[in-house]
Amino acid sequence: MTLSKLALALALLVAGCSVAPQTPDTAKLTSADGAAREYKELVSAAPWTVLVFVSAECPCLEAHLERLRALSAAYAPRGAQFVAVDSEVGRTKEMLAGEARSFALGFPLLLDPGARVANALGAEYATYSVVVDHEGNVRYRGGIDSDKRKLHDDATPYLRDALDDLLVGMPPRRAEGKTLGCMLRKW
Repeated sequence: MTLSKLALALALLVAGCSVAPQTPDTAKLTSADGAAREYKELVSAAPWTVLVFVSAECPCLEAHLERLRALSAAYAPRGAQFVAVDSEVGRTKEMLAGEARSFALGFPLLLDPGARVANALGAEYATYSVVVDHEGNVRYRGGIDSDKRKLHDDATPYLRDALDDLLVGMPPRRAEGKTLGCMLRKW
């Protein structure tokens, strides 16, 4: 057997043995009080769900907290629920409770054990945001806006634009926006 045929046979063997990626539908997110919510149940509770991935150690996230509070306040009455998700390794319910107090977002902060939701949705950085419809279809993914720290007048409001478009029945003008945040230390 030639080396190229051996390589092909090995690749086919490995591909045949690989495990299909998990979808977030079967994942459970946990609150600081220990209550678990299935991902699918969570996203079906509102027409639109905005999942924002967080890291307590990320200064970029800290710079975006007020922007997230404002977005939630503006869009929650229009059918968009916001949920912060912590997928970082070593997080406990007690730590989550402290983060929730520190962030003071005004919307739930949930733990993603095993980073199943983060991995399924491609979250690699804090501030990575995903908008899904009530069936779990991803409609937007990426950053909150184009500014890493201080919000400038000429910043592109990726998440706001996506929500504005979706709420009037249009596809987002930008399905993906650049994420500016710290690398998540996932499970």
